[in-house]
Amino acid sequence: MRFIRLLILFLAIFAIPFAYVIYDRTLHKSEISIATGGKSGGYYATALKYKKILKNYGIDLKLITTNGSIDAQNRLINSKVDYAFVQGGTQIKDRGIKALANIAYEPIWVFVRDKNISKLNQLYKKIVAVGKIGSGVWPVAKNLLNELGIDENNTKLLHLSNSDAAKKLQEAKIDAMFYVASPNAKIVKELLLDDNISLLNFQDANTFRQYFLKKSQDFQILKLFESSFDLKEHSPKDDHTLLAKHTILATKSASDDMTRLMMKVVDEVHKGAGIFHKEGTFPNSSMLPFPQDDAAREYFSQKSHFYEEHFDYWTAQSLNRLHDFVLLYILPILTIFAFFVEVIMPTIEWIHRKKIIKWYDKINALDTGIEHLSVEEAKKKKAILEDILHEVRNQDDIPPSHMEEFYSLQNQIANILNDLQKQIDGE
Repeated sequence: MRFIRLLILFLAIFAIPFAYVIYDRTLHKSEISIATGGKSGGYYATALKYKKILKNYGIDLKLITTNGSIDAQNRLINSKVDYAFVQGGTQIKDRGIKALANIAYEPIWVFVRDKNISKLNQLYKKIVAVGKIGSGVWPVAKNLLNELGIDENNTKLLHLSNSDAAKKLQEAKIDAMFYVASPNAKIVKELLLDDNISLLNFQDANTFRQYFLKKSQDFQILKLFESSFDLKEHSPKDDHTLLAKHTILATKSASDDMTRLMMKVVDEVHKGAGIFHKEGTFPNSSMLPFPQDDAAREYFSQKSHFYEEHFDYWTAQSLNRLHDFVLLYILPILTIFAFFVEVIMPTIEWIHRKKIIKWYDKINALDTGIEHLSVEEAKKKKAILEDILHEVRNQDDIPPSHMEEFYSLQNQIANILNDLQKQIDGE
């Protein structure tokens, strides 16, 4: 019997948690989606890297092309994708979107036909491509131009796709184009090699950054060195100072486990050095435009925990959840139970034992010298003992451990009553 009890205890302690882990680790999604922008863009190329790594964790990442950052955010808001790349300066606020991290710089490239154009305010009354509605280019271009007093009323602003804008710029059909993309973008490389097109140098970048910081908007300042793209072709021809925004990875309703996994993937893909940043710059959580996701924040504070170092990712999350559950609920319950067993129960036992001892003291006092009592004295003691016996028999809270003493007490009272009755009867 004892062996069976120990076996049941073993099953309760080990088998049930083991079964929980086996079951829980299978509950995650096997397919998730991410909004990327167009197939020719940098976001799509980055998502392909994510897809390859996630495959090792049993997750299939579905790439959803969009018309740009605004379109991607709307898909997040409408729960059509799990994650999205969002360009800084294009955020749709107060719609439940949460940021995981900044993952890269996105320079603002302003290409012009007229080499005499050296400042942004010289685009006044020009023909300028500012990106399609719904893209990430348009909100950034609009923000910069409007602060300089340039808008649709005094300048021809065209909403063209990036490829159309580049083509029209090369054909001299427009004066300038805005483009927000990584330095690896094909359009950037082509335009930098075109001798008829110049890249605007933001010589007053510090002025722009300080101005927009007062509006709680952050621009980064990047340095592009001559020939850093192509030594042979001497591209670009000169050093340039650029303004840049961050690329943000965002979600709305992805699970904590999946988001933590995405942060591990992001770390692997983006932690290396790039053209404009040192190793370890990304990912980061500096001045995020959205509230940060709780799981992403936790990742930054603890990138790996004990279970992740010793088990596969999904088992580790289940074990960590079980660990937290034990600490939050089971351990306090066990502590309370132990206190009850070690303190409360002995106290209750002592109280009941004290009650029985008190009754024994009373009946022992009544039992003393009964053989010398008169009939009247015997009747009085008998009445007292009968009351005590009635009181004892009406007790219903005596613990099992004291039942033997309890019944012995009643037998002793019955014996004394019997002796007193004989005394009264004159036997």
